[in-house]
Amino acid sequence: MFIFQILAIEIAIFIYFASIPFVLKLEFKMKYFFVPFLVSIFLLFSCDETNLTGSENVSEIENVTFTNISTSISSNTLVASGTITNNNQSLSISPPWYIECQYYYTNTSGSKFLIGGDNTLINNALPAGVSLVWTLEHQVDNPDSYSNFTIDDLRAYKN
Repeated sequence: MFIFQILAIEIAIFIYFASIPFVLKLEFKMKYFFVPFLVSIFLLFSCDETNLTGSENVSEIENVTFTNISTSISSNTLVASGTITNNNQSLSISPPWYIECQYYYTNTSGSKFLIGGDNTLINNALPAGVSLVWTLEHQVDNPDSYSNFTIDDLRAYKN
């Protein structure tokens, strides 16, 4: 939603500055076009929504529990799955919302390392007291290296 607001502002700036020479019948001055254009391009690319996991710029959904969590390896994919339940007494979780986690492994020295993360978009409402089965998958090159992988930082959130 935010990206569309920025795009609308950029279009308005472009139209305004591009129309100056036509409205005022003045010679088009390059600075009237290029400065707002460069600023709008910067805003467009710096405000782009990404698929990053672990962001603090989201609203975590409260009153949910994750249960029946299991992990497995399939081909070149680390798989985590489970059930999420909306424990709220009266409110549904309205779409769109996300479930995400981080994947970790522990080496032979006992050090914990981050492998990566994954999230999935949920396009359904989750009514109060209702559960949903979810699955997250993270692609890796050498899945045998992560045979003892775990997940953590599991959460539900809205952008």
